Amino acid sequence: MNIKVKGGQVISGELTPSGSKNSAVALIPASVMFKEKVVLTNIPEITDVTRLVAILEKLGSVVVWDKKESVLTIDNRNISFTGLDKEDLGNMKGVSLLWGPMLARFGEVSFKDLPGGCTLGFRTLDPHYQAFKELGVEVRESAESVSMNANNAKATEVWLREMSPTATENVVTLATRISGTTRIVGAASEPQVQDLCNFLVESGASIHGIGSSVLEITGGKPLTPPASHELLSDHYEITTFLALGALTGGEVRIKKAIPQHMRGIVSVFNKFNVSVEYEGDAAIVHGGQQIKIMEKEGRGTLAIKAQPWPALPVDTLPLFIALSLKAESGQVLFHNWMYDAGLFWTSELQKYGVNVVMCDPHRVIINAGNQLRGATIEAPYIIRAVVALVMAGMIAEGESTILNADALYRGHPHFAENLKRLGAEIEEIK
Repeated sequence: MNIKVKGGQVISGELTPSGSKNSAVALIPASVMFKEKVVLTNIPEITDVTRLVAILEKLGSVVVWDKKESVLTIDNRNISFTGLDKEDLGNMKGVSLLWGPMLARFGEVSFKDLPGGCTLGFRTLDPHYQAFKELGVEVRESAESVSMNANNAKATEVWLREMSPTATENVVTLATRISGTTRIVGAASEPQVQDLCNFLVESGASIHGIGSSVLEITGGKPLTPPASHELLSDHYEITTFLALGALTGGEVRIKKAIPQHMRGIVSVFNKFNVSVEYEGDAAIVHGGQQIKIMEKEGRGTLAIKAQPWPALPVDTLPLFIALSLKAESGQVLFHNWMYDAGLFWTSELQKYGVNVVMCDPHRVIINAGNQLRGATIEAPYIIRAVVALVMAGMIAEGESTILNADALYRGHPHFAENLKRLGAEIEEIK
């Protein structure tokens, strides 16, 4: 699918964000733990959910997805352990989140192929394997496959090698089934981790420290899923539409924006002279704000570095790269510490006329003040990078086409439709 967009646009209006993509990718696999029906509401209509539903159905689940009401009902009573191959897994790293729930339900798991994902570079699975091994799980891995056995797993203290949300979620789900207290040190605390933990607590699990870097899970208790669980709003989507409003100079209001999840992100908006205000749980970017690069006195270059939660999430970094293009002058160093191929897509910005300097695989410098012109752009398979390329097209002169933009719909349901609601001139070409 390609996206065609006109430049020189100003968008304004009000939107309600979809449910969190990352919460869905964690909670749908977590349903495997239960023989009772699991009902999840505020489910986003994205390709990652479609793929997970297909996998569960292959395993024997009965899934009813009411897309109009955003409700997913999963019945895992007759689910059975089945090996999954590359065709099942596709380009979706989050499929690894089946490991913890499968080990909790079946005591073993076997993947003939390892899951893929966005083209962000090498993304090690070692934190998952190491954490499982510390719990006593037998892990047999190769470059292309893995099998695990949790029959001798025991509660203990686990130190994660990195603050990985997916590794944290895998350990939490397995730990709820292991008798005793498991302590996770260096746990990720992102909203989707909190969402999963709160769902498990609603199911009867004992989890302390939710939202912090140390989690304590007292496992072995009987669990029963709640009548339903509503997913959190997607903070990436909230950030996306606030950035689009600021970039185009329009006033955008986002409802259900969860203020307590946005403080670190809002502080980065402030570095571009953009103010985000709240009325209740609605986030507002007022129209006519002049984007400026607010470098510190004497430093000359503003540095924006993605860091673990609650700081700026690495997946939102491309949105601020796009935002910097609207400034009349200045220089910004963007640092993606996590992914060794997470910034290569910025070379496509040169087609718009952007002055981009690739310092190394993890850092780029954007020199602001360029007049952008419409172009035909090749999109990477990185969700927010595609969004950033669309954003650049919206402030360029003329018309732009972003080719192969399918990655958008891994994280943003009805992206073009939502932009049209805000008055944008944008077209999907399938």
